[in-house]
Amino acid sequence: MNCRRIAAFVLLGSILGGAYASAQSDPSTSLQAAASAEKIQVILNGNTAQEGGVMLEGRAYLSVRQISDALLAFVTWDEANKKVVIEKPNVDLLLFKDNTPFGKVETGKTSFTALAQVDSLKTSVDKIKLTITDPKGNTTQIQEDEVKTDEDNFWFRTSEFKYDFKAKGDYTISCYLRQKNGEFTLLSQKTVAAI
Repeated sequence: MNCRRIAAFVLLGSILGGAYASAQSDPSTSLQAAASAEKIQVILNGNTAQEGGVMLEGRAYLSVRQISDALLAFVTWDEANKKVVIEKPNVDLLLFKDNTPFGKVETGKTSFTALAQVDSLKTSVDKIKLTITDPKGNTTQIQEDEVKTDEDNFWFRTSEFKYDFKAKGDYTISCYLRQKNGEFTLLSQKTVAAI
């Protein structure tokens, strides 16, 4: 099932579940509470979340997907136990130009490699993907490869990648992991300033 639909069901279930519990004592109160749910704006790391949230009886209800996206974490629905599981492994990115780490680069063509160091991984994954996004929002894939270990930690270094930093500004390197036979999830980002 699509993760966005899962998050929507969890949010809906939270709201309706609370309303249902209230309905046990007074049905008219729960209907009034559900009707009085107020849509609210949600800001995650300085960006407005598209889905927003709702305020109901002094509590804010947010989509689990929004929270996992902000945390750069996996979210899964455990149907058998009726629970949402959010997992945040440590994923660190380092960039190397001629085997020297860097965080700034001059505009123009350059070659570099990216190293992803993953630990505290509790979910089985089968693929890793790294991308770069320019200041205008155009994304280019650096490399996608299979993860050939079931251990809770591993290192992955890309092949040398040639890229044209055409304009000054911030470029974003993103690292995604794919749960076995699932979807890619963004788990880490690093900003590179082109000067």
